[in-house]
Amino acid sequence: MPQDLLTDWKFWSVLISAIALTLSQLPPVHIMLRKANLDLEVFSRMYINQKIGNPILNMHLILRNLGGKPLRIKKMYVNIFRDGNRILTLPAQTYIANPKDNQNILLTSFILKPDDEWSYMTSFLNYFDRNEEREYRTAEINLKNEIIRLRDEQPDETLIHADSSFVEPFNKIFEKKFQWFDGDYTLEVVIETDNSKLNIIKRYRFTMFESLTNDFIKQKDGFSTGAGVYWDSPDYPGTWIELEEQHS
Repeated sequence: MPQDLLTDWKFWSVLISAIALTLSQLPPVHIMLRKANLDLEVFSRMYINQKIGNPILNMHLILRNLGGKPLRIKKMYVNIFRDGNRILTLPAQTYIANPKDNQNILLTSFILKPDDEWSYMTSFLNYFDRNEEREYRTAEINLKNEIIRLRDEQPDETLIHADSSFVEPFNKIFEKKFQWFDGDYTLEVVIETDNSKLNIIKRYRFTMFESLTNDFIKQKDGFSTGAGVYWDSPDYPGTWIELEEQHS
């Protein structure tokens, strides 16, 4: 280092300021020394529903980065077992960022910095594949057009029912997709990160009673009016289910 720089107070002032700025961007030493650690908390109740028999599951998840380094959350999904057999894998697709507007936000991978917390109601479901979506949209348009036609003929009717031929495509989808049968279930909540050693699997028990199963199956009765197809009826809500954590 040139001798004149050793006595140049401006140089040292700039250097020290640059070092201070760099250090200010880093976590405190006691945080950096923490071991990598990720914590998951699941609310004790989940909300389940369906769309033409296709299962939908909503849970409030809380993820906390308790370690000293940023973590990328790559994916979240649930595995559902009935009578010991896996019947479903549902990926996390959306979350509600602001409960006031109830708007669903597409879930992608994200980074949790040390001491950060991610706490949202999260929706798990499988979207229809391309062929299923095309068949569903075609049947939906046909049903809607038929109900509009019938309403023009019967303007005084409060609720119009389409012929069974327009409903049958939805019954077939329902029979293929429906999984909320009565019985005892195990739910696995899986969190995958960019550090496989920190991946989390938590298991919970829940029970579907026969009355709940019958309520879901009864939703087929509304298909002929378009309820549950292109409009939502308050007569066919989902339901809250209690979760009991399984400890290893």
